[in-house]
Amino acid sequence: HNRAEGKIEYTNLLFVPSSKPFDLMHPDRKHRVQLYVKRVFITDDCEDLMPAYLRFVRGIVDSEDLPLNVSREMLQHNVVVTRIRSALVRRVFNELKKKAEKAPEEYAVFWENFGGVLKEGLYEDHDNREKLLEIVRFRSTVSNEITSLADYVERMKKDQDEIFYISGENLEALEASPQLEGFRAKGVEVLLMTDPVDEFWLPMVGEFEDKKFTSATSGTVDLSKIKAARKDKENDDETKPEKADDSAVAKLILALKEAL
Repeated sequence: HNRAEGKIEYTNLLFVPSSKPFDLMHPDRKHRVQLYVKRVFITDDCEDLMPAYLRFVRGIVDSEDLPLNVSREMLQHNVVVTRIRSALVRRVFNELKKKAEKAPEEYAVFWENFGGVLKEGLYEDHDNREKLLEIVRFRSTVSNEITSLADYVERMKKDQDEIFYISGENLEALEASPQLEGFRAKGVEVLLMTDPVDEFWLPMVGEFEDKKFTSATSGTVDLSKIKAARKDKENDDETKPEKADDSAVAKLILALKEAL
């Protein structure tokens, strides 16, 4: 809840539902923020009050500066509405950031419900992209908990200068991907991207804190400069691969030739 006073006066009451609406991903879904003028209901279909990627936000906005007979066409190009929208979006970002920092478990529930929609803003809203990058979260190969990009960068290996990710339809398939074996051997964390929108925003954003986003499946990945994670000396002998017997290898190659 907030009341703004000054050049533009308005009152807003916004909230995020605890569960995901069934039509959240429907292309025709509009936001549910209603517009009032001096406590008189005007419309619940003012698209300029909230961007599409925040369509899960619900509530009301009561303006003191708009005329009571304002039309939908006037709202689309109204300076007052544009300024209110900018302030509302900024406030939503601030509240989400507070929630992520002070109540990470609650934020994880929010992210499970609405994270895929929020990431649409990385593709659509260039002006607020930096703020969005602070509050987006991802699954990764090092933890079952969601992680921020800032935390990922903090955990990066000494010689690592790229943010690695792999995209797919579900977590199970990604975690079992053989393309991650080399990264695990080096102890390099990889972000797991399972939302369809990831394929669109990643090429546009490109980097975070001067660290380039790089697909783990890319043929240009070079892990040779990253030192492998150190192992305990007492386990060194156990982890060393046994030398293959030459005759056994010859038999295997012969069997493969015959089979093929």
